Amino acid sequence: MKSKFKKIAVKLKIIFVPCEENSYRPKFLESKFLFYYLLVVVLLKFVFISFLFYFPNTPFFAEISRITLIELTNQQRKDLGLNPLRENPLLNKAAQLKAQDMLNKGYFSHQSPDGTTPWYWFRKANYNYQVAGENLGIGFLDSEEIYRAWDNSPSHRANLLNPKYQDIGIAILKGNFKGNEATVVVQLFGSPQQSLVEPKKKRVEGVVETAPVSAPETEPEQKSEQRQKQGDIQEEVKGETSTFFNFLKFMTKKYNNLLHKIISYSLIFIVSALFLNVFVRFDIQHKDLILKTVLIGAILVLFIFISKDFVIQFIPHNLGIY
Repeated sequence: MKSKFKKIAVKLKIIFVPCEENSYRPKFLESKFLFYYLLVVVLLKFVFISFLFYFPNTPFFAEISRITLIELTNQQRKDLGLNPLRENPLLNKAAQLKAQDMLNKGYFSHQSPDGTTPWYWFRKANYNYQVAGENLGIGFLDSEEIYRAWDNSPSHRANLLNPKYQDIGIAILKGNFKGNEATVVVQLFGSPQQSLVEPKKKRVEGVVETAPVSAPETEPEQKSEQRQKQGDIQEEVKGETSTFFNFLKFMTKKYNNLLHKIISYSLIFIVSALFLNVFVRFDIQHKDLILKTVLIGAILVLFIFISKDFVIQFIPHNLGIY
């Protein structure tokens, strides 16, 4: 057993440490492995950058972005000890109606040009609420991008983290907005009205309002039918193209972080190998190996900085929130 470990140790020494057995040229740095590895990293990075341009044009962009926004909201609420929000199909419908109205009439505001308030769409979708709120976004290319914009705005953050809310609904709609193609996002929050009580005073300022008791309540049959329709739609989307759908989810949510970790860990490994090469025998240096390793390390550092956020800012788009 000891002899086996000794043989392994000798092989590792030859691969990574300058010594007489490798003529003080570690095989790891001497071989073409680093160039091939760098080529693979370039290809993986290119795939992701291409995906950033391609993904917004896929039919699954709205669905995956909606799921991601809900997860981001609930993760932050969980971190702060707040109750997670439940996705509500009625709020999804209300958000869809509001998003379509903004595209049809060419406005981006909580209140439409004809005076329609956000709360109209809640009632239109038969969501009878106690408290409700609305966040709007337009022109985004990535879910995390618009979520950060909301989170950095005190009024939008107040909606994201309001402990009174129980439900959430989101609609993401792409269409013509004032002559240009744009993606509109409507994020709605609410808590259902549990019982009839005396009307409370409305908050007419901001984006939160208390509902009057006259708001219509959805009949049980209607609720059941709407839930069934929502389930059928989701099943159709995920059932027929589940593999591609899951692939896009992976590319959107995990690929960039995974690639970043791979590059970071490999950079640490390469720098460690360079350190051994330079300092184990300081009197014997091979400039070609040092130069090659430094160059490859510098390129990997560059790839670390070329993150998703860095690339997105160079893709033409105008992000706005309200």
